[in-house]
Amino acid sequence: MQNVKKNRISLLLFFLALFGLSVGVFDNYRELWMSTNGLQTVSISHVISISYIITVLVLFYFTIRTSLDKLKWGTCIALVLNMISGAILIYLNGTGNTFWIKFLMFFNIAFSQLILASVYPLITSFEKNDVLYTKKDMVETLFNKLGFLFVAILLGKTIFHTIINYNICLLLSVFFNFLAFGVLVAIPIENSKESKFDLKKTLTYFNKNKIFYQFLFGNILSEMIWGAVLGMPMLLLTKNLEFDSTFASFLILGLGIASSLLSMLTVKYFRFKNDRYNLFIKFGIRIFFYFLVFITANPFVLYFTIMFLLIFEQPYGFLFNGYFINHIKEEYSLFLTTLRYCSSLIGRAIGTFFCGLVFNMGFRIYILPALIIGIIHYFFACNLIKKKETLK
Repeated sequence: MQNVKKNRISLLLFFLALFGLSVGVFDNYRELWMSTNGLQTVSISHVISISYIITVLVLFYFTIRTSLDKLKWGTCIALVLNMISGAILIYLNGTGNTFWIKFLMFFNIAFSQLILASVYPLITSFEKNDVLYTKKDMVETLFNKLGFLFVAILLGKTIFHTIINYNICLLLSVFFNFLAFGVLVAIPIENSKESKFDLKKTLTYFNKNKIFYQFLFGNILSEMIWGAVLGMPMLLLTKNLEFDSTFASFLILGLGIASSLLSMLTVKYFRFKNDRYNLFIKFGIRIFFYFLVFITANPFVLYFTIMFLLIFEQPYGFLFNGYFINHIKEEYSLFLTTLRYCSSLIGRAIGTFFCGLVFNMGFRIYILPALIIGIIHYFFACNLIKKKETLK
């Protein structure tokens, strides 16, 4: 029985690896694909924002109404629809049919996010432990970056008389989705005997512990800032800072790897006992850079700010996320994880919407939403650190 469980977990991680490749080979170039097909930056930001909201709505339904055994087939359906929408988008490339491109891209992004969000609940149907969660996170991140690296090397080159362009990246994404679908269908999941999700009981618990609401609101603010600056990173680097797509790809990839390594070192060597110091390094220094960009309107300062954001994306993540998830009753931990993911998408959707509005207004106006929200978030986070003591 133990071997059967291990085989199922291995298959699920293999599925995640293939889907991670699918995400990595196209998601980083998605906005550039849309740009080459005639969509303006404002439209692109709207597509990304609305797709995140769609994901949140569907994810809430999956969490409240769907059992784990049905979740597998819901994920399979999302994967099939993701492939279908991707295949049609490949066909629409270069046609100038912006209405259908926007419409299908809404759902293509939403399906991808929904599938990623469904993996951990599927894993918990076999086993629940921190080691397995870490493996899941590592596999997802590793293969996403491998997919990104693969196409970054090949982009612009000619192979078998075919130029590797953004549409080929989309084709590769659909191909890896197909392989992932074959693996997911083959994974047996027993019928769930778990009790139905009790929304009333859950809300009663959260209403008695309102600090979790504050944590989620802080998460929304944090993601709003990120989306306002890096909601469309490839467009920002290639259009506003005028880098070529290959350099932009390796910059994002290299700094992402550096961020992962720094995160491990931070937990072991650079974690202060006083969380206010941790908070300042994670968020306070960012405000200083936003202010510099606003004052100077200098592209080099903006470039340096982007580098700092990408390097410190993962370090000091323990400040709030891990703390609150570890201090909630176990029966509500999965729901809080889902809410955190949804709040992240909502925040990033709002931030990306702002990013699209100010994208072409100059560096000073571009950074202004992040600066304003960043100051509000920092004082809110300082207050939240004080209230963390109530959970001890």
